Order: sequence, then C-alpha cells, then structure tokens
Amino acid sequence: MATHVEAPTSAQTATTAQGRGVAQPTPSHPADDAPVSAATSSGDPFKRTLTVFDMVVYCLIFMVPIAPFSIFGNVFQASNGMPTLAYLIGMVAMLFTVLSFGVMIARFPSSGSIYAYTTGGMGKGIGFVTGWLMLLQYLVTPDLMYIMAAIALHQYLPEVPVWVWCAGFLIFVTAVTLRGISATIIVDRIALVIELLVLGAFLVLGVTYVIGHPETSSFSTNAIFDPKTFDMGAMMSAVSLCVFSYVGFGSVATLAEEAKDGRHGPSRAMLIAVLLLGAMFMSMCFVATCVDPTGQVFANNGDDGFYLVAQLVGGKWFGVLCAVAVAVALGVFTALAGQTSASRILYAMGNSGSLPKALAKVDDKTRVPVVATLFVSGLSAAMLFFLLQLGMDDIAKVTNFGALASYCLLNICVIWYYWIKQKDHSNPVRLLICPAIGAVVTLVIFISLDTVAHVVGFVWVAIGIAYYLVVTKVLHRGVEME
Repeated sequence: MATHVEAPTSAQTATTAQGRGVAQPTPSHPADDAPVSAATSSGDPFKRTLTVFDMVVYCLIFMVPIAPFSIFGNVFQASNGMPTLAYLIGMVAMLFTVLSFGVMIARFPSSGSIYAYTTGGMGKGIGFVTGWLMLLQYLVTPDLMYIMAAIALHQYLPEVPVWVWCAGFLIFVTAVTLRGISATIIVDRIALVIELLVLGAFLVLGVTYVIGHPETSSFSTNAIFDPKTFDMGAMMSAVSLCVFSYVGFGSVATLAEEAKDGRHGPSRAMLIAVLLLGAMFMSMCFVATCVDPTGQVFANNGDDGFYLVAQLVGGKWFGVLCAVAVAVALGVFTALAGQTSASRILYAMGNSGSLPKALAKVDDKTRVPVVATLFVSGLSAAMLFFLLQLGMDDIAKVTNFGALASYCLLNICVIWYYWIKQKDHSNPVRLLICPAIGAVVTLVIFISLDTVAHVVGFVWVAIGIAYYLVVTKVLHRGVEME
C-alpha cells in the first residue's frame, strides 16, 4: 500500500535528539547487506512497514504514468519529432543518479534525502545549499501541477480562467493535506489504476489508428531517431524539459526511515519505478509520434498536443477523457504528493535549525507539519501569480533547475564522501565511475536549461546563501545536526 510521509507527533519529536532532520552515518559498509534497524537514527519515531512494492506505487503516484500527456507536444517540437529518444536519454541519465541515491541512503537513512546526504558528507554549508535547491523543486512543483491541470481543462471550458482552476486545486489539496493523508491512500491506488487504464486505452487506440491509416501514419524507426532532423542542441533542450517527468523518483528517499529495508528498499523502488515509467513514457511517445509523424495536428498548439492526437485516434470524448485524467492526476494527487514532500523537506530543515524551528511544529492528532504545510500553500498561492506569466515549459525548467542541481551535488557527494574523504576504493564502479557519469550527465542537462530557468534559479540560490550567511555569521546561530 502506498503511503505518504507524515511527520511524527510532538511527543515523539520531543524524544529525539536536537535536529533529527539529518541522520548520522551508519557504521556499516555501503555494500553490507544487513538491513537498517529501527534504531539507526536515535529515537526514530517511525515504524518500518513499507515494502519495495509500497514505495514503487508511491513513486508511480508521484511521478504520474501519464505525465507526458501534458508536455508531449512541446517535447515533440523541441526534439524535432523525436520525443521517444528524448525520454530514453532522460531515463538513462536518471539511472546513474538512482545508483548514487542507493549508495547514500545506505549510509544516511534520513527523511531529509539529499539535504541529509550532502550535510553529512560535505558539510553544513553545502548541505544547506542543496536543501535550498530541493525546496525550489518541491515548492514550484505543486504550482506547476495546478497549471498543467488547469490548461488541460481550460481547452474544454475556456470560459473558466486558468487561475480559477489553479486556486480551486490549491484549496482542495491544502484542505486534504491538513486533515492527514491516511484517508487518501485507497483513492491514490484507484487513481493509479485509472491512469494506467487510460494509458493502455491510448496505446490500443493509437496502434489501431496507425494500422488503419497507412496514408498518414506508420510505424517507423524515424519516430525514435531520424538522422535527417537530429540536432544535439535541440535534443538536449528537449531532454531538459522531459526529465521533469522523471525527477519525482527522489521523493522515495524521504521514506527511508519507514522502509522495512531502509538501506536497500528505497533505491530498489527508485530503480524499478524509473524503468517502468521510462517504458510507459517511451511507448506513449512512440505511438503518438507514429500517429502523427509530422506533428501537423498540433503544429500551433504544443501545450495541447497530446490531447489533439488522442482526439484524432479516439474521438473528442477520448481527448476529453485524457485531459480530465491528467487534470485530476496532476492537480490533485501529484500536487498532494509534491506538497507533502515540500513540507517534509521544510520539516527536516526546520528540525535541524537550517530554517526556523516553527517549520518542525506538528499537529498531535493528524501528525501533519502544520506550519510547513501552510507555508507551502501560502507560498504556492503567491507564486502562482508570477508563474502564470511564464510559459509551462519555463516553469517546468525552473523546477528542473532545483532537481538537476541537487542531483549533480548528490553524485559529487558520493565521490567526495567515499572516494576522497573515507578513502574507500573498494568499488570503483559504484563509488567513482557511475557517480562521475551521473554528475556530468546531470550537469550537461542542467546547462541545457534556458535563460529564464537559470536566472530564476540562480537568484533563488543567491537568496538562500544570503539567508544562511545572515543566520550563521551575523546572528551567530548554529545549525545543529544530530
């Protein structure tokens, strides 16, 4: 059963040492197969109940198997008609980072995820910057989900402004989050099944359409790679957009303290989820490209590209069905998971002292970090008015700025902590070669982000560094890590 992460009760928190947000490294070797016990982190308030299957389901819900529906048209145009290849490159790139997650989770099994790994492995300053970058990803993600969902519905109900849909989704998600997440577990699983059924229906209808319309459609390897139109710069730009569909796998790392096998379970779940989703994404893109190889159906409307293709193969009703499925999946379930993850990072950083302690305040009854949740909701509302002025592609790339930068730091952290600091040269492939490739690949994709993403991202980093310097150098407040 998929479950979202909840904060411990106040009473439970009181039993922990100061700053439970970052766990100390376990003494065991990363290759040791012994599972992490409940005592890995002193005073650990969480119950270790989650299986690999549970975490795979959680990851699928967060990442959304039909997520490419909302950006297919734009990825198609950016890649010169080769979205399948863009998603393949994105998947391979993310796999190296999945391996680095596995190495660091084994040593730092903490809900703080990459923030905990870089703090423990590279120091408090780098850890704070990493956590700040993660916040950019997790704080913008809910708004992006609301906007994607709103655009999907707006094309069929144009009289309702996009911002109204966004506000409605935001209010609903906030209300559900504040009540606690346990009541939504069954609904989440049902939602996942529905998403898979919609994807399956498109694949069947799409294949049938291609077979029945040989004059305009065809199964061809050009749908994967066309040497006549391939351009590396354009492809990397497309990859920088489509990796948004993958970056959610990192949310599984926040479940490490609740996994039955906290040292290996989350990383295995990440690997399975990324491979499954990659197969789904590429299948969808391949069939959609074969249906409309030239992209003429959505030549002037990239945002609604997939829905127009779906309408072509299944009629208007099917286009509407896909749009509604995406709207509900993104605007409710993924946004809910994104808000949960954002509040979780804020909780960990507040608990450690990197951010105000008030962010670690939890409700005794619902076990929800109330202040962090309300802060995320309030900031989401404020940012909506700014983000709505940007294109959907730009917003996605701003989110990817935080994700790719933190993933790059994660890969570097593996090399720094194990290969250089610990002088552990026992497994060069796992501790040096793979993280080095992961760092280079994520850096290349990061560089491929456009100017808007870089400007917004670096301004965000500058604000974070200024805040950290004021807190530590001017106010002389320490960041205490347990």
